[in-house]
Amino acid sequence: MSDVPTSSNSRDPVRDRPTARTVPDPRRERVRRLLEDADVLLSPMAGVSDRAFRSICREAGADVTYCEFVSADGVLHGNPATFDLMEVGEDEHPIGIQLFGSDPEKLARAAVTAARVGPDLIDLNFGCPVKKVVKRNGGSALLCNLPLMREIVAAVIEAVDLPVTAKIRLGWSEGTVNYMETTRMLEETGACAITVHGRTRDQGFRGTAEWEPIARIKEAASVPIVGNGDVWNAGDYLRLRRETGCDAVMIARGAIGRPWIFTEIKAALRDRPWHAPDLDGVVARVIDHLDREIALKGERQGVKRMRRQLACYLKGFPGASALRGRVFDENDREGVVAVLRDFVARHASPRPAVTAATSAGRLT
Repeated sequence: MSDVPTSSNSRDPVRDRPTARTVPDPRRERVRRLLEDADVLLSPMAGVSDRAFRSICREAGADVTYCEFVSADGVLHGNPATFDLMEVGEDEHPIGIQLFGSDPEKLARAAVTAARVGPDLIDLNFGCPVKKVVKRNGGSALLCNLPLMREIVAAVIEAVDLPVTAKIRLGWSEGTVNYMETTRMLEETGACAITVHGRTRDQGFRGTAEWEPIARIKEAASVPIVGNGDVWNAGDYLRLRRETGCDAVMIARGAIGRPWIFTEIKAALRDRPWHAPDLDGVVARVIDHLDREIALKGERQGVKRMRRQLACYLKGFPGASALRGRVFDENDREGVVAVLRDFVARHASPRPAVTAATSAGRLT
C-alpha cells in the first residue's frame, strides 16, 4: 500500500467541518434539471476526450460530455496545448470542463478563465489516481486533506457563476475510506453534484469497483449523484442504476474504442434491440474517427492521435495486435485506410452480436 500524502494542514476534517452553505438556487437547479434529462455522461479522460471523440459519443447518445481534464497551472500559464484541450464547439452543449490542482486561489482564477470558454459547468477533479497528478497534491491526493478540498471548492464557487461539481473516489486506501465525510463536506460547501468512482486511489483501476458505497452516498445526499466505475455495457449500466439509485452514470474506459456503448445503453433504456457492429462497421467507425481528428488537427497530428485508440476499437478481432504495428508505420490517411481495408478483406468474420435490450433487462 502506498503512503498517504502528508499535509501541512493539521486541522481535523470532522472537527472543522464547515457549516452548510446555501448555493444560489439557480446553479443547483440548473444541474438538477440537466441530470433529470441525462442518462449517461462521457468522462473527462486525458488523451481521449478530445473534440473529435466527444462528437462521436454525443451522436451515439452521450447526454453530457467533458473536455479532457486540465491543470490550473496550465490554464494560468496560458499554455496553448491546455487551451486546445478546453476548446468547446457551438454544438457541444451541455459540456463541462474539469480542472485539477491543489491551490485554491489558482483554481479559482483558472475556473474564471475556463468559464469564458463557454462550458455549462466546472468540475473539480478529486479522483485522478495517476502519479504525476497525485505527486503535485492534486486529484485523489486531496482525499487526504478535506479542509484543503473544502477551500478549493469554496474558492471556485465564489469565483464563477457556473455550477461547480466534483468527482471523487471512495478514499485514498482501504484503511482511509472517507467517502461519506467527503461527500457531506462537498455538499455543505456548495457542490451542485458529485460523481463517485467506486474504488480507492490505491486500487487505481485494479479489481472491481464497489457500487454499494455509491448507494449509501445517494441515500444520504440531497444533490445529484453520478455513478462511475466498471460500466462496460448496457447490462452494467442498468445494474448500477438499480443497485445505487444514482441520478446518472458517467462512462470512462468503457467508451474507449467503443463509443457505441451510448447507443447500446439508450436502446436498453427504451427496450429496443441493439447489435454490436461487425468488423466492417467497426472499421467504418475508425475511419470516421480518423477523419474527424484530421479535420481538427491536420493529417499528421490526426493520424498520430488516432493510433492511441485503434487497438481499443479492434480489440477482440483476430489479428488486431499485428494490425496495430502496421498502422504505426503509416503517417497519412491514405496509408492508414489502406491497412484497415486490407485487414477487413483478410479478417471479415463478424464479432458476436449482443442484443442489449433483451440481455440487460429494464431499468425499473
